[in-house]
Amino acid sequence: MPLTKRKFSQRFAPAVAIGALALPAWAQPTPPPAAPPPPQPAVTPGGEPAVTPGPSATPAPPAPAAPAGTAAPPAYTAPPTYTVPPTGTAPPAYTAPPTYYTPPAYAAAPPPVVPRKNPRVANAHADRVVLLPTAYTHPEGTLYFSSNELVLLQAGYALSDVTQLTLTGLPPITEGPDRVYFFDLSLKGAFLRSGPLRLAALGSAMGVFGIDQGNFVLGRAGAVAELCFDRECESSASLSSHVMLAGPGTMMVNGAGAIWRISRGAALLLEVDTAVPLGGEVGEYSGVLVAPGFRFPYESWSLDLALMRPLDTEEEPEIAFFPWISFTYRFLP
Repeated sequence: MPLTKRKFSQRFAPAVAIGALALPAWAQPTPPPAAPPPPQPAVTPGGEPAVTPGPSATPAPPAPAAPAGTAAPPAYTAPPTYTVPPTGTAPPAYTAPPTYYTPPAYAAAPPPVVPRKNPRVANAHADRVVLLPTAYTHPEGTLYFSSNELVLLQAGYALSDVTQLTLTGLPPITEGPDRVYFFDLSLKGAFLRSGPLRLAALGSAMGVFGIDQGNFVLGRAGAVAELCFDRECESSASLSSHVMLAGPGTMMVNGAGAIWRISRGAALLLEVDTAVPLGGEVGEYSGVLVAPGFRFPYESWSLDLALMRPLDTEEEPEIAFFPWISFTYRFLP
């Protein structure tokens, strides 16, 4: 059947119209998909708001393996997270830094205290003033030797701390048949030491041989009190009294003396002695003696230098002053 124009348009016109409509839609790009709607908060029973879980942390990729023979790099450490304080809160209170230890100021050490020695050890002449004794006795076991005026010799020994024995002698001063010998053996014992007061008793026997009147022996007994001016008793005053027994002739010899320590190696001495007869047989032998002096006191030795002036109530003495030298050396235990 012949296809006429009328028939062609009737058959293919609808198809051409549909194709024309579909062609613009096919030529335009495909629009992007629409975004999903925001999630709605879930409502829990009781009106409590639902807890929205935070975003899950993405695990860090594994560290690459180190080459053989090399040390593995340190693991990654995340930096600290700074927390911003909420608005309206006060800043933390200021905290002072810790105080470091400060050593105390250096204090100079005090000088060492050197104790002063007991006068029983520090002064070899502490048992006498010039001629008269004191209440002092040498330490036990001490051996001592003295020389007075170079001719009057002494040797002594301390039997104990409170008792000492002394022998005094005079070498023969004349020659021939008229040679004179003199000795004196004395014993001193200290029986009281109470504070500054000290007391001692003395007894002795004195003999003279070789004189024209014959040989005779005298006894002597006495006591002495000593008052100390300091704790060590390096300065003191002494008062002594002795009675000499010579048969019918008896004489009392009294004396007062003082020792004044002015330095470690020096002391001043002063002594006054009196002799008072107690019988007519020795009445002509009375007198007074004054003796100032100077002492060098040391532990093992001591030296006394004094001037003696005799005083007579009846007439002026022939000698105004005569020197007195006394030296002692001792061996301490």
